[in-house]
Amino acid sequence: MIAFINQHFSFILPILYKILLAGGILFASSLIARFITVSLDKGIHKIKNIDDTFLPVATLVIQYGVYGIGALFILNLFGINTASIVTLIGVGGLSVGFALKDAISNMASGLMLLFLRPFKNGDAVEIGPTAGIVKTIGLFTTRLQTFSGVYVCMPNNLFWTVPIINYSRNKKRRIEAKISVSYFDSLETAVDNLKQIIQDEPRFLEDPAPQILVKQLNFTAVQLELRGWVKTSEFWDVQWKVNEQIKRRIESGQITPPLLRKEIYVKNTQGESIKNDVELSDE
Repeated sequence: MIAFINQHFSFILPILYKILLAGGILFASSLIARFITVSLDKGIHKIKNIDDTFLPVATLVIQYGVYGIGALFILNLFGINTASIVTLIGVGGLSVGFALKDAISNMASGLMLLFLRPFKNGDAVEIGPTAGIVKTIGLFTTRLQTFSGVYVCMPNNLFWTVPIINYSRNKKRRIEAKISVSYFDSLETAVDNLKQIIQDEPRFLEDPAPQILVKQLNFTAVQLELRGWVKTSEFWDVQWKVNEQIKRRIESGQITPPLLRKEIYVKNTQGESIKNDVELSDE
């Protein structure tokens, strides 16, 4: 063994040197990638209008870029023509691109999500048939948790084929509560009750001011609508509270919903017509 090494020492030494140098390049690439990502992590929070969506995707892109440059240095070190490899990658990339078109589409969509930012981590969104809280936005997939606690992993390219509804983007939202009143009941009484509900709820914003509208005149009833703006974080609590208060006033008789009355004639065995009154809810 020693004789073999002594005989081929002049050939083995350059190879060992290149291997050690290649290891050093990989180690240096790892240090550079870690330094950049740590610096990015510390400095990203000092920049305004940058959210947590940017960091994981940018980190992944930086790591791929640094290790790719390190690989080119290693190939050059061993005398491999990197120009021809780049050309070969470009040619082969076409066929690979067709084979991995869905993955590439997801990656491109992930970058679009990064720059256009239709939503960020923690937003409540509705994307096609899926609604939930955004947990993680990745380069290829985005992870959501539905409001019932179900884990959903969606490919990023799906986000550009359906409307994206972001319930958390705006700082305030409008509550709408509808109620029907009979033509025979006092419209003023119903409006006064809705005004009292607004006064009893301090979370309604003063600007824009709450409204009570006569929205529609149906065949059997007058439809009123209560509108009020609240903070987005308080939307559902106030919506449910307003619905509860309307129901309690209906139970106490302060608001009377209309009933649709129909007359039904049924003939008995003697051929006589018997009239029955049936009351149906207008809803």
